[in-house]
Amino acid sequence: MAFESSEYRKIRAHLDRARSAAVVTHISPDGDGVGSGIALSRFLVSLGLDTRFIIDSGLPTGLQFLDVHHPTIPFEPSTCSAFLREADLLFTVDNSSVSRLGDLEPDVRASRAMKICIDHHLVRNEFWNLNLIDEDACATGEMIYDLIRELDGTVDRETAEALYVAIATDTGRFRFPKTDGRIHRLAAEFLELGVRPEYIYQQVHERNSPAFIRLMGEALLQLRFTAGGRICWVELPVSLIDACDAHNEDTSEVINHMLSVEGVEIGLLFRGSADGRTKISLRSKPGHDVNVLARANDGGGHRNAAGAVVEEPLEACARRVVADAVAMLG
Repeated sequence: MAFESSEYRKIRAHLDRARSAAVVTHISPDGDGVGSGIALSRFLVSLGLDTRFIIDSGLPTGLQFLDVHHPTIPFEPSTCSAFLREADLLFTVDNSSVSRLGDLEPDVRASRAMKICIDHHLVRNEFWNLNLIDEDACATGEMIYDLIRELDGTVDRETAEALYVAIATDTGRFRFPKTDGRIHRLAAEFLELGVRPEYIYQQVHERNSPAFIRLMGEALLQLRFTAGGRICWVELPVSLIDACDAHNEDTSEVINHMLSVEGVEIGLLFRGSADGRTKISLRSKPGHDVNVLARANDGGGHRNAAGAVVEEPLEACARRVVADAVAMLG
């Protein structure tokens, strides 16, 4: 457990006084953000709090099956703004960056709530009234599990399923370095509660849309290599995303394929957007800290997986960051 009981008791005191709670995560929510948010929301509901898990946009196809456990609410000002601003508590999970809240940002900034951040990324943002940051945790889902247990909550099958998704996806299906014996013991506990790994895998990884497959194919065709093949990178312009009708598709699997190429040590993916910004995704093998590149672009993450969104056109951003990556390799 990363924190002393006193850290959790700080949250307990606020829970005892609260009647309502909003839960949020980052834009383009992934398995850890969604799984952690749903597990936390179920716990808050069990305490009698009026709880809403509000996300910037709809859930990715592979995570929609979790919606039955606690419905997520895509942000709409008419139905969400007042709740975000007036809730007693506001939790952000798997994200400490206010700028990564998307359309929720103005209402979160204006909220009167006690604001609590639970995250396993290195970035700490003093905007939040209480920061629980544990870079050693394999996923935010691991931290939510500890919170629920420390505060005498119950982990039932539905909560276990959400936590399993959070941990399994953020550990790369239990293969990343932070996967230790404890994580496998947690997975075993979840299985004993009725979680089915084959069902989870089917839902998360085998429900790709035709748009995703088209985008993946086009992206792999356009991979570029530099630094003697040690860096692999690709640009995904808006025109390509439009042609594939892939606006809501997660492109993280593209960058994972980059690292499977012999000799590649760093993978970079640049995704353009209609508003002129560029989303940067960075991955690396052990020995290279791509979070340095992310932080240089006001982003964050882990040593081997990080990202950022910058106010810069796609091609210029790619040239600059690729050059920085080459310099980092020396």
